[in-house]
Amino acid sequence: MTRAAPVADPLAAMAGADGTAPGVLRVDAPEVQRLGDALAFTWPGLGVSLTFDQLRESHEGPLGEIAVSSAILGELHWSRLNLASAPAREGLVRKLEKILPADPWRAMLDRACRAVAVAMREGEPVVALSPVRAADSRHLVPRFLIQGETNLIFGDGGSGKSLLAETLAAAVAVGAPLACGLTPTATCPALILDWETCRDEHEDRLAGIAAGFGCPRISGLFYRRMARAVADEAAVLRREIARLGVGLVVVDSLGPACGAEPESADAAIRSMNALRSFGPVTRLVVAHVSKLAAEQRSGPAKPYGSVYVQNLARNVWEVRRAEEESEDLVLGAFHRKVNRGRLLPPVGLRFEFGEGAIRLRSQDVGEQADLLARTSVAYRIQKVLTAGALDVATLAEEAGAGKDTVKRTLRRLADKGRVIRVDETRWGLKR
Repeated sequence: MTRAAPVADPLAAMAGADGTAPGVLRVDAPEVQRLGDALAFTWPGLGVSLTFDQLRESHEGPLGEIAVSSAILGELHWSRLNLASAPAREGLVRKLEKILPADPWRAMLDRACRAVAVAMREGEPVVALSPVRAADSRHLVPRFLIQGETNLIFGDGGSGKSLLAETLAAAVAVGAPLACGLTPTATCPALILDWETCRDEHEDRLAGIAAGFGCPRISGLFYRRMARAVADEAAVLRREIARLGVGLVVVDSLGPACGAEPESADAAIRSMNALRSFGPVTRLVVAHVSKLAAEQRSGPAKPYGSVYVQNLARNVWEVRRAEEESEDLVLGAFHRKVNRGRLLPPVGLRFEFGEGAIRLRSQDVGEQADLLARTSVAYRIQKVLTAGALDVATLAEEAGAGKDTVKRTLRRLADKGRVIRVDETRWGLKR
């Protein structure tokens, strides 16, 4: 099969053209650098750079801020510019010619403005789809972080979700192995966007995590204190992500990141779209639950707000803290949604605090009655059967489910080869 040639990048095509209009001074093609939404055009031979930022479309045409700098003189000019306005460009050319009259300002400015306008309007290219299987593992951290997608962990306040998120981010930044097979598959810089607390608290927490890892220090983990909605900050964040080479962004937490009316569909969609605009980086979003969901004793909950919060995330885990009195933080993580593959079994985790260190350990969810009550009936049945074969009535009582539900679940588990009928009344695990 012959594959069609890819469409050229319009920015590169415009910036790299080697000819100009008749009567206009010719100028070499510039070097072009993208930094988030900002675009910088540099002519090394002339020592001149034009940088465009805060770009947006308006009823007047494409607008942006332009900064002109010289390798020798430094910044020469900064202002807002209508890129498509010939009079506006001509006025800027006259000003620059008074500073450095020998440089071909008109040719450079016309070429750069045209290239920026084309890039703003082009968006993502249309590509042909091919029947190619995705890689077996697309996880940055097995189970919890699907690479390049929006992942969501949600739970009540104090459930340990923020601590878990920062531990995952720190592990990704240094490649540290974690309990329960949560070892990162790759190492990359991570950025924490914080709407809830402060830098001091994060650094104190990070000191404990680093001690638990056995690392003297953790590099590659960045922090930004947030106040405005993520949609309003998206352009600045895209630039920082590009500048730092960030591969994982943690949003803590989604409610304040949505801004006004966080429960509305509009706020959820705008926020999730803003996160998607970050490009092929992995996103980990921390979210809360409603008061009613926080108080329910069993079964799955949903994140607070619009259904789009869960619908637009690709991988969703609910986090619940065990009710036991303990110096440690024991929690269960329950897989509530995934768009590719099947739901995974619950994960039990224990954060141990001691001697200035925070250590993450594995924990059997079945040892905590309140956490076990939040698992599926199938999981509870298999957990009960680890002690030996039982009849349906006893299974129903110990698994906390009705007899008819247990019977249906046993048939499904038998079809999957996980349980077998031991005799006329009892069922057991298939060894």
